[in-house]
Amino acid sequence: MKTDKRTTLNVAIGIALTAILVIGTGCNKTKDTDLTNIPSERRDKSQAVLITDIQYDHDVVLKDRVNGVDYLIANNLQINANLTIEPGVTLMFKDEAGIQVNEEGSLTAIGESSNLIYFTSEAGVRGSWKGITILSNHAKNVISYCRVEQAGGDNDYGKADIVVGSYSNTGQTEISNSEITTSLTTGILLSEGSRLIYFTGNKLFTNTTCPIEAYVGDAGQVSNSNTFSNNGLEYIRLTGKEDEVITDPITLSKLTEPYLISGHIHLGNSFTIAPGTRLYMDEEAQILVDGTVGDASFSAIGTKTQPILIAPLYSGQGTWNSICFLSSSSPKNVIEYCNISGGGSLDNTNPGKGMLNMLSANGSTAIVLRNCNILNSGAFGVYVQTVHCTYNNDIVSSNQFSNNVNGNIHFE
Repeated sequence: MKTDKRTTLNVAIGIALTAILVIGTGCNKTKDTDLTNIPSERRDKSQAVLITDIQYDHDVVLKDRVNGVDYLIANNLQINANLTIEPGVTLMFKDEAGIQVNEEGSLTAIGESSNLIYFTSEAGVRGSWKGITILSNHAKNVISYCRVEQAGGDNDYGKADIVVGSYSNTGQTEISNSEITTSLTTGILLSEGSRLIYFTGNKLFTNTTCPIEAYVGDAGQVSNSNTFSNNGLEYIRLTGKEDEVITDPITLSKLTEPYLISGHIHLGNSFTIAPGTRLYMDEEAQILVDGTVGDASFSAIGTKTQPILIAPLYSGQGTWNSICFLSSSSPKNVIEYCNISGGGSLDNTNPGKGMLNMLSANGSTAIVLRNCNILNSGAFGVYVQTVHCTYNNDIVSSNQFSNNVNGNIHFE
């Protein structure tokens, strides 16, 4: 609980940009106040200081002033220096307000286990404020022992309680021992190449969509040291772009939270899935293992007791596209002890005619497929162009097939 009941406000403003300003001492937009666990006294804004500034070009420290709301933020506050928020501070945001940490800025918000920092909405409505946007790679970017709630509103850089990076800027921050909740969209949005340099001890819950959305190449930044619950889509969403080849290796570790692939994943390097991993495929999702652009490979080796699940987000046949091997002859191309279902859409974006495709363009393709259940394809379960493609001799007998619309396995 907050113990500092000081009510006077002393403001020291330095003239230079490096001076320090210290303020202190002295799944729709429905009401979500019932979802907040912020103590009612911490939402009392009667003594709040209204901050109408548009940007800070000098260092700023926000201190714990009163037992209720300390500061009411009126705009999308642009941070071009260091903003420090001390333990116990409650920041409340008006509609469309937020905090945006630009390339030269940093945010240091370090609370305490018994004295959290709160970032909340004045309206008590999901998406009423923009959230926290980190567009810098500064080492001082730390969000620890904080609670961020009811953001995810309109934002040029993405919609989430916390947005890290953008299409044109990478960002990095520590997020630890914090609660990320009741976003109108996702809890944390991580852009391509951005980093969560220390991401542990967090609780991400009751967000409208996914707790985390990240570029597929950055999937390794998420670990089991965080907890996820009661989110609208209980998945770690991983995205890709059809026209962008992924040149770094990717490993999906087994998490308590399943993964969700959205979009087209174009591999130019290795893609490895650990035993026991659950991987769901969004509508029209596709993984292209492209040996024509690099040393691409796909390895999904489960065990009898820890099979790998590759399944549709929405039940049915042909709801996602395919896993396609194109001129990839890597010995790492092994799919074993996997349950694969629901793919094989037959639209013009499927490069083959099956849920699993083996195709040859400028070189040979090789794969081992064994001890798998392959079912509910909207096309063939497995489609093989036999010219320049090699596979295990028991590919038919060593796998189980069921309910594939055009047949279990087809050799062209």
